[in-house]
Amino acid sequence: MPQVIIHASSSIRPEDKAQLIRSIRESIPQLLNVPDHIGQVMLYEIPEENRSTHSTRDQRFIFVEVSMYPGRTPETKLRFLQNLVSLINRYTGVDPKDINCVIHEIPPENYYGGVSHKYIEELKKISK
Repeated sequence: MPQVIIHASSSIRPEDKAQLIRSIRESIPQLLNVPDHIGQVMLYEIPEENRSTHSTRDQRFIFVEVSMYPGRTPETKLRFLQNLVSLINRYTGVDPKDINCVIHEIPPENYYGGVSHKYIEELKKISK
């Protein structure tokens, strides 16, 4: 189920966007210990005129939301977020101080659908 949603300015070059989402997607199974067919990455672009932050921040700031099941260690989550920030910085040029991430931990019973349904059922058994 891990899903990564990246909210970014529309100034990212198309070839960099493609490589960014591909690189993040490829890192999910290894860093979060899920099967290769689990996980999604989405990049939502917001035109510069529809974004605002204080003057000390890069107007190209990036906000990342990660939804996943609970149970991973703080170290695992930190490694995953550090990897996200590193990849985003590499492909967008946005300084890490202007990349904010949040993890939403969603219990398996609050998520349904997709190819991971069997996986969800297995997690429910483990969490009992």
